Amino acid sequence: MKRVLLLLCAVGALFASYGQTMREQIAANPNLAGGIYTAYGVTEQPKVTAPRGYKPFYISHYGRHGSRYQTAQEKYDLPAQMLEQAHKDGRLTELGCDLMRRVRIIADDAHLRAGDLSQRGEREQQGIAERMATLYADVFSGKNGNHITTFSSPSVRSVVSMAAFTERLKEIHPHLSITRYASAHDIHFTRPEENMNTYYKTARAMAKQYQQEQTRDKEFICRIFNDYDYAVKLICQAYNSSSTYGFMGNMHDLAMIVQNFDNLPELHHFFTEPERYQMWHLFNIRRYLTYGPSIDFGDIRALDGKSLLRDIIQRADDIISGKSQNEVATLRFGHDSAVIPLLAVLHAEGCDGRISFADIERLPEVWCDSRITSMSVNVQFIFYRNRQGDVLVRLLHSERDIRIPVHTDSYPFYKWSDLRTYCLAQCQPDAK
Repeated sequence: MKRVLLLLCAVGALFASYGQTMREQIAANPNLAGGIYTAYGVTEQPKVTAPRGYKPFYISHYGRHGSRYQTAQEKYDLPAQMLEQAHKDGRLTELGCDLMRRVRIIADDAHLRAGDLSQRGEREQQGIAERMATLYADVFSGKNGNHITTFSSPSVRSVVSMAAFTERLKEIHPHLSITRYASAHDIHFTRPEENMNTYYKTARAMAKQYQQEQTRDKEFICRIFNDYDYAVKLICQAYNSSSTYGFMGNMHDLAMIVQNFDNLPELHHFFTEPERYQMWHLFNIRRYLTYGPSIDFGDIRALDGKSLLRDIIQRADDIISGKSQNEVATLRFGHDSAVIPLLAVLHAEGCDGRISFADIERLPEVWCDSRITSMSVNVQFIFYRNRQGDVLVRLLHSERDIRIPVHTDSYPFYKWSDLRTYCLAQCQPDAK
């Protein structure tokens, strides 16, 4: 019940508490230290009435897959086996024995499931689809057509997310016709990472080095093991490292990922509030340098976001011009690695903060992964039209209105002509 309550308030914490620091938010809700592992919160869209005469007719969407398991099996197996070895050697504290038992339960549940969608992840996608089908019933009524085209990256968790989403849509609107694609053919907009790959290793190494230097883990290790020197030797050997930072980071990952499931033991109490914030901060830096709009790497990364944005514009043009008849929605399913640069290229409020690595300790002031990209995070363009053919667009980030630097007299609605011009300008190679 405690976990359910934490998850139910997650969206409120993400969107209603921007006046709080991330340190304060994480202290109030430990799950927000999860960053990209934060489960999608139960949300209700605020009711917004479109300007008189406008009705929704088309939706363009990109969504990350739902809640999932860790993508590397060793993140489960390695700590479980290491803690069990320490227990055999009599080197665990009472708290350490408790951690060992919990990690074994988590590892057994994850056996051969690395990267898979969880049942919660499936429900997240179904919930988003249900709210879309209900709130924008005019889109799916059949008046403008009845066809939906969906694309997924070849990743199994994305494909299953697409299936869960579209199945729920069709349950609510049985007359819909749905075409599904999941291949490398569309990877340039389902998982656009071509440009990121040119610097990823450099950025990750920079973040990893910083994480290793800044992690303060001795107190944590001493709460788990009764022999610090033994623990250091065991951890370094297990993680093939000269440093122990990997163990604490691994435990933090597991503590955060369990919110993606229904009946796994919690690990929050093994960390102090300062430790939890420290781990979030260091992983936030890693995500920012590898995926975000940093001064160091963000201009290259933005090129991948532009690829996705161009696809959104082109397909919308085809719908509005009548070139693509009968289509009422284009749905894309992929990864946080696409959502992050898309929001940055759009200059969505709170998603485009730019600082250099030299100033990285200021990052929580300008960019927070937990706010930007939870599991099932999505960006939706809802198109409205009146009888004269004028088109307005409402932009949503995880089903909440977002502001971008485009003038409008009717927020949260933007004139498509103005929004399109702005988006095309952002897609230029030298746009920042």
